[in-house]
Amino acid sequence: MNTTDTALRPAPRADIQGLRAVAVVAVILNHVIGWPSGGFVGVDVFFVISGFLITGLLLRDGSRDGRPSMRAFYGRRIRRIAPASITVLIAVGVAGWFVFNQPRFWSTLQDAIASFLLVSNWRFAAEGTDYFHAGDAVSPLQHFWSLSVEEQFYLVWPALIVIVLLAVGGLKASEKRRRTAIAIVMGVIVVASFGFAMWQSQTSPTVAYFSTLTRAWELGLGALLATAVPLLARIPFGLRVVLGWVGLAGIIGSFFLIDDTMSFPGPWAALPVIATAFVVAAGVGGPQRYLLPIANPVTSFVGDISYSLYLWHFPVLVFLAVLLPDQGLQSILIVLGLTLALSLVSYFLIEQPLHRTPHVVKTGDQEADRTARQEAWQGWRDRFGAQFMLSGLGLVVIVVVSVVTVQISLRGDGPLALQVPGDSAAVAAGNGPGSGGAPDGSGGSSGTDGSGGDGSGGAPVNPEDQMQADLWAAASATAWPGNLSPSMDSAISDTSSHNPAKDCFEVGSTPDFGRCTWGSGDAPNHMYLVGDSTAMAYAPAFKELAESSGGQWKVTTIGLYGCRFTDTLIQNDGDGVMDACPQRKADIAARIASDSPQLVVVSNAFALGNAVDRRPLSASSIVASTFAETAKYNAGGRIVYLAPPPLGANLGACYSPVTSPQNCNAAVDGAWNDFAGATQLGIQNTGSGDHFVSSLGFSCAGGYCPAFAGTLPVKYDQVHMTPEYSKHIAPALRWELAAQGLM
Repeated sequence: MNTTDTALRPAPRADIQGLRAVAVVAVILNHVIGWPSGGFVGVDVFFVISGFLITGLLLRDGSRDGRPSMRAFYGRRIRRIAPASITVLIAVGVAGWFVFNQPRFWSTLQDAIASFLLVSNWRFAAEGTDYFHAGDAVSPLQHFWSLSVEEQFYLVWPALIVIVLLAVGGLKASEKRRRTAIAIVMGVIVVASFGFAMWQSQTSPTVAYFSTLTRAWELGLGALLATAVPLLARIPFGLRVVLGWVGLAGIIGSFFLIDDTMSFPGPWAALPVIATAFVVAAGVGGPQRYLLPIANPVTSFVGDISYSLYLWHFPVLVFLAVLLPDQGLQSILIVLGLTLALSLVSYFLIEQPLHRTPHVVKTGDQEADRTARQEAWQGWRDRFGAQFMLSGLGLVVIVVVSVVTVQISLRGDGPLALQVPGDSAAVAAGNGPGSGGAPDGSGGSSGTDGSGGDGSGGAPVNPEDQMQADLWAAASATAWPGNLSPSMDSAISDTSSHNPAKDCFEVGSTPDFGRCTWGSGDAPNHMYLVGDSTAMAYAPAFKELAESSGGQWKVTTIGLYGCRFTDTLIQNDGDGVMDACPQRKADIAARIASDSPQLVVVSNAFALGNAVDRRPLSASSIVASTFAETAKYNAGGRIVYLAPPPLGANLGACYSPVTSPQNCNAAVDGAWNDFAGATQLGIQNTGSGDHFVSSLGFSCAGGYCPAFAGTLPVKYDQVHMTPEYSKHIAPALRWELAAQGLM
């Protein structure tokens, strides 16, 4: 007799569908509104459920045929996950071409390829440890990492089950013996994986989060439950009730008790994983009608569409964050509504019909098999024909509404719209409201005599005046200029690759000082520029300063990216940074003390951090530690603390050719003001005679820091200036140093 594989599937458990609903809602809310703080552990709930259901399926196949059919298993997996996921990957690729900047599009395309090949978790793990890409915009496909983990697990686990079943004698062995053998193997995997997760969560937390090796125990615990089904079915009803409610409480509690500062997945993932195991185990003996919060028609339906909800929510969120940067209630509702609409259409139009395509079991009778295939496909068309038409219409409506919504939103002036002051002379002089200058609002840099220069009466003109005019124009622009050189795409792509001093700030042994020195070797004056990657970003300016000094100055630019030049070692996760930092600082301090240069410029990131012992450091304590480090230079009165530009917008996320440049305007961050104030106060209190130079005059205007000025992109990420803009500000730095009597 002909049949189809659909007849072999057990009915979905309402409680498990409810768990899926709870998990996916928690994940979506966590991503969209940041609440609950531990909503991301919904993924761990999925892992346990998946391990339980898939292993149960493999065990049923093994009990019937002696061993699972790999062809049938992977055929079911492909029909289950591939249609919907490939649809999302294609949709993201097409949307990315139109919405994203080019670097982000190509990065997203690589993410899509990795996701299709089921290795995206390793790609994201590697990117998370890349120092120069740590601030990149989030990928709209980052959530595909969990699918990669699952499928990598299922590439190995079925084969192990086959090996174990063959080892114990296949169908000749008793059911108990087969299940016991599989449970022993999985128990070893669970213990080993959890132990590894505990270790790697401490040593490499980013890799641990994405790694299959640190997540296998979660799927494995679900697999162990599947091997123990005959035992779990004997649990008394009263105990089942208790287990179910305790498990549900544990899952909900984990959403609020866990946050992204905790060690994860080892050990904190154990809470939602064990809690999920309780609920799953409690439902083995029969329907859990007493767990009404998750065993009801509403949660069952949400559980049914949970896969589509999970696939679509993150791309919708990421794309709308570019198109609707004002993340107010209206934007949140649009994200949630569009996610639900796309998920419903995807479920009824793609996921369910293709997942349920009939697979007829052949009998050898060609006529009977042909008749069975015709009947099966006719039943499939009867079941899904109306869904196709309604879902297709729904898709058209979604596209039209989405396009209209985006067009309306893009007609606005942007969330940080500025109006250029009517007094153009004030703008040109850098005296507009919020113009660059010290944190106290004193305005731009002074002239060489300290009185300021307005260009009248033949007085010298401060180069920052024109920079302020350019910054004001950029901060108030509503369209990206077409003459940026390099383009914003190139600036974001190239990062620091064109910085002439890049090798002088690399990890490894201390570079040759001569190779990092610019200007005439016979110059009577010598200046050092030292610090972390912010100093490296200033290096092109100081190279230009040396080479345009008429042979009067040579400048050595040297440091280490990720290594703050402070007496206290500040934690940085860049590969090799912590190993190289102490020696690099010691070598540079010794060389400066030996050379006795006329000037030492120090520039570090204005950002909070932790000491290597995990002790949090304040702005004032970091500044004091910087003073302690520079005291080793024996250059009192000849040290300049050069502030980095304030933290900018995330260009990879905010820059799009279809949106306003005002989406990339950034206000001066509070940390910058704290560090600048602490540095000035420290210089005053110590009476060292050292100096402070602000960066606001060539970075910000009107209280905001734009992404470009004139025809130049200002930064290539949130922190670092482009080499071209760095070279552009050399006259302003020379002016400021001369104004303070240092050049």
